[in-house]
Amino acid sequence: MFENTLIASKKQKRNTTLLYVLPIALLLHVVVLGGYAVAQMWSVPEVPDPPIQVSFYQAPPPPPPPPPPPKAAAPMKPVVQQAAPAPVVQPVAIPDKVPTKSSGTGDEGVEGGVEGGVEGGVAGGIPGGVPGGVVGGVQGGVVDEPPIRIGGEVVPPVLESRISPVYPEIARKARVQGVVIVEAIIDKQGNVTDARVLRGLPMGVSEAATAAIQKWKYKPATLNGRPVSVYLTVTVTFTLQ
Repeated sequence: MFENTLIASKKQKRNTTLLYVLPIALLLHVVVLGGYAVAQMWSVPEVPDPPIQVSFYQAPPPPPPPPPPPKAAAPMKPVVQQAAPAPVVQPVAIPDKVPTKSSGTGDEGVEGGVEGGVEGGVAGGIPGGVPGGVVGGVQGGVVDEPPIRIGGEVVPPVLESRISPVYPEIARKARVQGVVIVEAIIDKQGNVTDARVLRGLPMGVSEAATAAIQKWKYKPATLNGRPVSVYLTVTVTFTLQ
């Protein structure tokens, strides 16, 4: 009986050992197979890079520089031919008076000229001309000069006669009042040749002021003592009494 018990205990120990050995063996197989697979993955040969085609391009040589421009021909010097001196001839008769040689400076004067000349005059001018005039004169004898602004040496015109503007009835009833500023052109005779409104009033007030100013008479403006045409700013005040 004791022997049977000993055999039974040995069988139990053997069965217990088999239970531990089998999983360990399986685990070892898995580890070995996994390590082999990983080793195969790491041992994959490196793929070489594809070759790169490199080509070199050589630019053609630059064109030769253009030839230098031809040298300009030297200007020809004018040839001055000296006239042969006139032979001296003895006069046949001796004159009573030796003629004087004119100097050509204008000292001999011009018939109808002014003694001592005229300041600003031109040698060979026309007798009776005006200094600063136009060469050849002007058709009609009048130079049409544009109007100038008052200032500097320009003496402004002086009002000699004035006509009061007519107050429009419609503007009077509407009680329109204020100042009308007009720019007028005064010619060399003192007449108002043109007028334009710079600042006006409605209901015909500006037109009434312009119509009255065009009938005014001035003593013309002067520049260096001669009459000139000028621009003049005129102010007309409309006030209801």
